[in-house]
Amino acid sequence: TKPRHWTLICSCSAGALASWITSPLDMAKLRLQVQRGQRASSQVSSTEPVLYDTVWDCLVDSYRRNGMKGLFRGAGARVLHFAPATTVTITSYEVCRSFFAKSLASHV
Repeated sequence: TKPRHWTLICSCSAGALASWITSPLDMAKLRLQVQRGQRASSQVSSTEPVLYDTVWDCLVDSYRRNGMKGLFRGAGARVLHFAPATTVTITSYEVCRSFFAKSLASHV
């Protein structure tokens, strides 16, 4: 089995990288949800044009307005949230898997 620190490092790195890479998609999803929520609660006039029709529209608009920086706005917060969460999840899985593998092997 792998040393525990190796599992911690790899799982933290995986969570950080995955959350950073998918950050633009999450930002677009959030903007679409906010737009839909504002329309549903009548905070925006129904005659006012929709800013974004699709995720792609949102990504393109964000890039045009702010470049790559706009696409990754908020990525640091996502990394700080998901890296520890992924670390706990994967490390817990590995510990349980190891425990049950040893437990079953001793009963055979």
